Amino acid sequence: MLHGNAWLSLICPELRAASAALFSFGSTPFLLFFSSLSPNPPAVPKAKMEVESYSAHPGELLQLRCRLRDDVQSINWVRDGVQLPENNRTRITGDEVELRDVVPEDSGLYACMTNSPSGSDTTYFSVNISDALPSAEDDDDEDDSSSEEKEAIAPYWTYPEKMEKKLHAVPAAKTVKFKCPSSGTPNPTLRWLKNGKEFKPDHRIGGYKVRQATWSIIMDSVVPSDKGNYTCIVENKYGSINHTYQLDVVGERRLPWRPQRGFPKVFPEEKAHTCPAAPLIPTGSAYRDGGLASF
Repeated sequence: MLHGNAWLSLICPELRAASAALFSFGSTPFLLFFSSLSPNPPAVPKAKMEVESYSAHPGELLQLRCRLRDDVQSINWVRDGVQLPENNRTRITGDEVELRDVVPEDSGLYACMTNSPSGSDTTYFSVNISDALPSAEDDDDEDDSSSEEKEAIAPYWTYPEKMEKKLHAVPAAKTVKFKCPSSGTPNPTLRWLKNGKEFKPDHRIGGYKVRQATWSIIMDSVVPSDKGNYTCIVENKYGSINHTYQLDVVGERRLPWRPQRGFPKVFPEEKAHTCPAAPLIPTGSAYRDGGLASF
């Protein structure tokens, strides 16, 4: 409002359709009449609608959960704009809808509408129930690709500090165990060599045992012929590692010798022992003066 050469701004928070008021500006009073108009409110830009997508095969169980404010007062579920009915297959428990034994007719756009003092919200769910199954080749391709992503770990030693001792010297008849604890994906295989050649159980008397769970080889009652280098080879399709142990059998195991009853005792050489001797009685014969003489 222009008054003289000055602009006057009036703020009327509660203005009815027809209002009048007496105002004064300086020492000059004046009466103003107001007319209230109802223009259309400015358009509020709509937020982008976010839709959560769900898919299932016929006969499966599907659950939809609504996002709620802390002060929510009411929840309403609709499908394709129509109130969602509850029946023996559709169970509604507040912020969750449970669809049992779904069928293609359950497909559609579901919405969860909530009201609260702080505002209203709507959460949308796009549900697709289809009995079309992916082909076996697609499944194989997906399995192969996912397995290749997961199965990409070459073999490695899990306890290398336990493998630092390479030379093992043991007495004969002892049990020997060599370990090569390792891991990898896919699970590696374990095999053993002796002196760089394939080592089979029938290559030694009594054979041997391999424990895949503990990555070990066990040989009972070792003998001197078991001496040699034993190499474990751990491998999968992504790599191979090996480790060599050296075995030395230091001699056959002997028990202390004990004389059997009735055997003469053995004495140290430095001791002198005498045995009583019977008198000698010479006997024999000889030639004397061309003839045989006896005595």
